[in-house]
Amino acid sequence: MNESLAATLGELQAQIYWLHDAEEFTELASAAATIYMKLDYTQQQAETAGKLISEAYQLADDAANAQKADDFDKEIQFYHQIKNKLTQVETILGYQTSIAIHQMKWWMYFRHRQKLQILLHLFLQHFKAVRLINFLTALKLTYFLMEIGRVHKSRDIETTKDNAIKYWTELLKIKPPQYPYLG
Repeated sequence: MNESLAATLGELQAQIYWLHDAEEFTELASAAATIYMKLDYTQQQAETAGKLISEAYQLADDAANAQKADDFDKEIQFYHQIKNKLTQVETILGYQTSIAIHQMKWWMYFRHRQKLQILLHLFLQHFKAVRLINFLTALKLTYFLMEIGRVHKSRDIETTKDNAIKYWTELLKIKPPQYPYLG
């Protein structure tokens, strides 16, 4: 396992969260694309995935605004669009297992502050990708993403980076056939 690769991926992942907060969606797409290029996807696959991930983040903001306006139907429409964008990422990357639905759901439950649902869908996103043989890894990855979300919310960029590096270090150890990370 390459520790410098895990560090690079972790830094890029943490950067994506701050770029989202700053609404720098072009840069977010570029950071996401760089992650996939580092994971040996083609430039075209990586750039398309990055663009779709950036669009999913923008839709998440639209969903949050609909939630604030108490427009449940509109909010759900945005989450369905997010799932579609993330499913397209899976298709472009050649993933066999559908994890996009779980990422969309934990994003939604995060906005609704439903911790048990967040935890469930974070775990399922990872478990489906790394399979039963890597059950403990799926638990660790879930923990690291929960920590990333918690410390990001408190605006602690260094701890966010540290947790993202731990996430990638753990994930790269098992050399999964597909990555559970979709942005």
